Amino acid sequence: MALDDLLGLVHFPIMVSALIFLGISIVLIIIHKPKMWFRLHILTSAIGVILAIIGVLTLNALLLEIPHGVIGLIILILLNIELVVGYVARKQKDKRIRLLHIWASRTIYIIALITGILGLIYLL
Repeated sequence: MALDDLLGLVHFPIMVSALIFLGISIVLIIIHKPKMWFRLHILTSAIGVILAIIGVLTLNALLLEIPHGVIGLIILILLNIELVVGYVARKQKDKRIRLLHIWASRTIYIIALITGILGLIYLL
């Protein structure tokens, strides 16, 4: 498949948007700006996960024969778990859960970026 065909796919721009929103969410945590940074963190995280779910739903079929498909599905599940862990960490104010949420989120994001690259490699 040619690169220009890639841009026409629905899955690709939705997943790139999801990664952008999730990346913004992480940056907001790191810089603590603007004034409403935490609310924006929650909003951008939720939008990123929703976009990731929509991105998977746009596929005709899950390609679980390739690493991109398998890791992508695992990432989607972990992103949903991370939303719950973040909610629990906020409600319980437990520093250990919060630390788990922070580092797991960063790790999941890096793996998601690598998964996106694997998807591009598969299509090219």
